[in-house]
Amino acid sequence: MVYRFKVWFEDMEDIVRWIDIKPSHTFLDFHNILQESIGFDKKELASFYLSDEKWRKLMEITLEDMGEAEKDADPKLLMKNAKLRDFINDPHQRFVYVSDFLVMWTLYCELLSINDEAPKKEYPLVFRSEGKAPRQREDNRFKMVEDNEFDALAAKILAAKGGKNIMEGAEEELVEDAGEEDEEEDEFGFKSLGESNDDEFGLEGFSEMTETP
Repeated sequence: MVYRFKVWFEDMEDIVRWIDIKPSHTFLDFHNILQESIGFDKKELASFYLSDEKWRKLMEITLEDMGEAEKDADPKLLMKNAKLRDFINDPHQRFVYVSDFLVMWTLYCELLSINDEAPKKEYPLVFRSEGKAPRQREDNRFKMVEDNEFDALAAKILAAKGGKNIMEGAEEELVEDAGEEDEEEDEFGFKSLGESNDDEFGLEGFSEMTETP
């Protein structure tokens, strides 16, 4: 018999692969066919995680054990030692697959059906493919805006404003705000000491102080 898994990217659900693989194959075989199906080069670390129905990660099955196990901790389960049939206990078994732990490419793997093995076919294989996978080495989710892209964006904004300079409105607002502040100062007569009216402040009768011998 053959397991048929549907596999898709966590944040790109329109990129889907259907993988046929035997129960006797290991998770390393699954890893290799997945990498081939999305055009990745198999050079990065990866792990499968047993998952519940809400795609929460449970037990890890890793490509390589890169860390030192703690005294009381169980050793890492490696893909090459784990066969699929030993971890399928649900008609719609789910795994979360993560590749390249810097970028964290995450794919969901769900068992769709168990079929008869087709004659003259070599497994595992890609039964069906939809959507173009992203480039492995160029993660556009965190790409910075280039200078020429910024210029193009500024030109679009300029056109939307009817050819008006982008900063023109902001400059006008600054001038208006400054004018309002001047008007408020005029109302209270605090523009400058030189322009204040002594009579207005009741300073009549005060004479200049002179030194007495």
